[in-house]
Amino acid sequence: MAMWNSYVWVESADDAASKVRDGGGAVVMEPFDVMDAGRMAVFTDPEGAAFCVWQAKEQKGARVVNEHGSLNFNGLNTRDPEGAKSFYGSVFGWTTLALPGGVEMWTLPGYGDYLERDNPGLRKQVAEVGGPEGFEDVVASINPIPGDQPDTPPHWSVTFGVDDADATASKAKELGGKVVVPPFDAPWVRMTILTDPQGAMFIASQFVLENRDLTTAGSSAAQAA
Repeated sequence: MAMWNSYVWVESADDAASKVRDGGGAVVMEPFDVMDAGRMAVFTDPEGAAFCVWQAKEQKGARVVNEHGSLNFNGLNTRDPEGAKSFYGSVFGWTTLALPGGVEMWTLPGYGDYLERDNPGLRKQVAEVGGPEGFEDVVASINPIPGDQPDTPPHWSVTFGVDDADATASKAKELGGKVVVPPFDAPWVRMTILTDPQGAMFIASQFVLENRDLTTAGSSAAQAA
């Protein structure tokens, strides 16, 4: 099955493998070197959601963010949020941030300090647009899989930033992809769920400041993308 992979930066892929095992996950591919670019491994969490880790060497990861067509976000779709919190907390040190409307985000304490270093004034910018305290530490989202979707497996999803969600959905269909969930408004964004011609699913998300006060995250199908 075609799918996008989610990678998490780590200081040591080997240490991450040990923590995954200790936390009840599985090592699908043992840590291995990717020439001089880095060292990586492939794991699954206790529910079976697959993810990768990347120990950077020459290749540091994404260089373009928050622009049209760039990787914008990752989300864990899970039936056991509390179990996930325990697992990912032990492996990566992640905590969570609760937002209005029942939305929860993964946070890495101190991540905002790293972002502020490269983007001075970031915290002030987040506050000025109405972002909640601590949002600068967000690294991913937690998306509970609705009970009416028994066939949806736990998995990680990827979101790409776009300038126009509606235009992106139209273009994807034109190029042989499929619109799984048509564009809809959600807190802070307008988004759509698509698949490419091979069936790999992804989300296209347009930042819409006017949507910041919305409290619903769209259809149940969208919540499990």
